[in-house]
Amino acid sequence: MASLRPGKIDRKVMGPSYTRKEYVRSVPGCKVVHFDMGAKEKKFTHALHLVVEDDVQLRHNCLEASRVVTNRHLEKVIGRNMFHLKMRTYPHQILRMNAMATGNKADRYGNGMRLSFGKTVGLAARCRRGQKVITAYVNGEHVLKAKESLRKAGYKLPVKSKIVIEKMA
Repeated sequence: MASLRPGKIDRKVMGPSYTRKEYVRSVPGCKVVHFDMGAKEKKFTHALHLVVEDDVQLRHNCLEASRVVTNRHLEKVIGRNMFHLKMRTYPHQILRMNAMATGNKADRYGNGMRLSFGKTVGLAARCRRGQKVITAYVNGEHVLKAKESLRKAGYKLPVKSKIVIEKMA
């Protein structure tokens, strides 16, 4: 199995979206396991949003990593039933890679750019500037702890992000 490519390769939004799965022979499954965590039915007083500051493609593995770090931190410092965490983006974009032959005598059996459409290697979510990626709903006494967990999640994303705090009615 080949290693995972660096995130900087897929983060730029280029070309039209490629999301029509009926034309693709095999699409890998989404790595994001849960989109709603915590106390889903409870009402909270504050909403904290992790917002991206630029147009970007977020791969499904970075979305899952940010979800895991946020959920674990909130469960540890607040408790399981004291927050509601919601993933606001879904990876629809299909990522392709043209595997090139490398190593000794690779030019003998490589095709180069001939038929270079590429095989599917993953999924990504296209996000616009100012789009909310993750939202954490908490009560007033837990706002600083939720802000810390979203700050940790921002480190998992390949783009600058900010945290917006919103008081709910």
